[in-house]
Amino acid sequence: MAFYLVCFDITEDRARYRVGAALLDYGTRVQRSVFEIEVPSGAELERLREAISQELAEDDDCRFYALCKTCRRRSTDTNGERVAYLPAAVLI
Repeated sequence: MAFYLVCFDITEDRARYRVGAALLDYGTRVQRSVFEIEVPSGAELERLREAISQELAEDDDCRFYALCKTCRRRSTDTNGERVAYLPAAVLI
């Protein structure tokens, strides 16, 4: 499982809605055009990127920033509160 911060700048409302809906299948919206997502595999990430790229106009942009566990543990809001909570154990 890999974690990403995804942010985009999309001019057209319809495309912006579709990209947001696709990202909501993988995570949560943290700001209007910023999402924290979990992707189960590299192949699934590539499918998501391809689906999003089909919605983008030439001047639009969508970026995926990888978030490692250490980075997520150190992430805070302006009050110093943690924004990512990782479970102590994961059952499979």
